[in-house]
Amino acid sequence: MRPHADAPPSVPAPPSVPDDRARVAARLTADYLLRTLRIVIGMANGEVVTGLVAMAISQANVSHLGQSEATAGEYLGLGAIPPDEVRRPVSVLSLSQSLGLPYETTRRHVERLVKAGYCVRVKNGVIVPSDALDTEQNRQLLIDNLANLRRLVRGLRNVGVDLG
Repeated sequence: MRPHADAPPSVPAPPSVPDDRARVAARLTADYLLRTLRIVIGMANGEVVTGLVAMAISQANVSHLGQSEATAGEYLGLGAIPPDEVRRPVSVLSLSQSLGLPYETTRRHVERLVKAGYCVRVKNGVIVPSDALDTEQNRQLLIDNLANLRRLVRGLRNVGVDLG
């Protein structure tokens, strides 16, 4: 008999985690998420959705870089910001679909970001130019986020969650 009767044979059964660890992990994860949202809100002058759209643009612009062995390690580190010519533009429609937001809502937030100088329109969409990321404020946000992530990992390890 399979360990998890509802799972198809090709999907391994989820690891067994005692309920108390799962509850603590959920609490730690919620804490991490809320701290991350505070960082995003601070980045976008109090606008949660604008901050999420900004993050989605930035991520979409460079997500392809980690998929290739040629570029996987090339842009690691705080000072290794990918140049504009390797960024892939993302359309407002793609952003709205990926975030589950209405197109018009997404368009308005993108327009705010363009007016603020955080992103620019280019052929086939928008990008966050490297000079918008190469700021002391952005470096501090990255450091704050890393500290937040380390706090989550440390908390999970302290309660015995195996992170692999």
